[in-house]
Amino acid sequence: MALIAALLLAPMVAPGVANANGPFVPPGQETLNRSSILSAAEVSAEMHALAARSKGALRIEEIGRSGRGRPLEIAFIGTGETRVWIQGRIHGNEPYGAEASLDFLKTLVSGGKKTQEVLKNISFAIIPIYNPDGFEEYRRQDSVHRIDLNRDWGVDRQIFDQINSVRASRGEAPLPERNFTNYTQYRAVESQQFWYAWADFKPHHMIDLHHQGTYYVGDDTDEMTTFSVGISLDPGMLTQSQWDTVRRMGVAAADAANKSGVVETTLYPYINIPEGVVSAAMLNGPGPRGEYANWRSNAMFFESRGGIGQKSGGYLIKQNVNGLWGIINAMSDGSLANVDADRYNELPARGATITTCIKFPNQCDF
Repeated sequence: MALIAALLLAPMVAPGVANANGPFVPPGQETLNRSSILSAAEVSAEMHALAARSKGALRIEEIGRSGRGRPLEIAFIGTGETRVWIQGRIHGNEPYGAEASLDFLKTLVSGGKKTQEVLKNISFAIIPIYNPDGFEEYRRQDSVHRIDLNRDWGVDRQIFDQINSVRASRGEAPLPERNFTNYTQYRAVESQQFWYAWADFKPHHMIDLHHQGTYYVGDDTDEMTTFSVGISLDPGMLTQSQWDTVRRMGVAAADAANKSGVVETTLYPYINIPEGVVSAAMLNGPGPRGEYANWRSNAMFFESRGGIGQKSGGYLIKQNVNGLWGIINAMSDGSLANVDADRYNELPARGATITTCIKFPNQCDF
């Protein structure tokens, strides 16, 4: 009888809805309350508090100031030869990169024996907030130039010619010469300062945390993409070693993220944006004054779903943290080299956009 009563009292859930608060967010719960996420000052305070109790293991460095005068900070931890760069909130209106970075950092500071082993093998540069002005104004762009900071690193003549070679191989017309100057701006001070930090740190691997819209898994399912892994360059722009490594990173992240029951991982659609931060880092693009670091990183990105709702933050943060640990653990114990890179192309494709009206038609006016 108790079981029957419990079933009768259980809330009714619409078909295709995992539970009342996500993954498919019901009408009226789509908008994130910004007071529920940390401010830039709060993120900074948490980083410094972690450093204070780390007994010197964690170092916070201010590398400059944003266009509106906010600190640009990087958390450094670890002593290993392998160097990893993790960045969040390059787009100010994509909320949980900062929280995921902090969660990951907290484990590095307070973790047990396994984490200590990771820190012996890997050195980290972690940037919870790349774009603090956009973060505070909850806008994608920076505040001074109103530009996408993820389209503001450098491309030189060799890279530009590579772009047109790739376009030709895909049957596309070459970019006109005037486009070349649009690839070499470094207009924002954030772009300048972080390029010099990257050139100094020379990370072997980079992971960039983002949000996207709301999409189906493939074209013939009723499931929703909660997490996508992606590579920001055409394989023709990369060495074979880079292409294999970044695909292995994507597979390791997907495997780890999928261990959570609410996560549905897909492959982010094809893009080729050489002027993006992690893209230029993979290509040894020129710096703000035309200088070169003479370094190529292996880089990929995460995309958590959009339409996040008020009560969905926990699992969105967790899937990013799990994805990070999937990659990092594989790097630390050497198993990343044994991951089948071709499995990356077997991940489900991201499907069509999901709207609230598709999932909850009785809530919409047509």
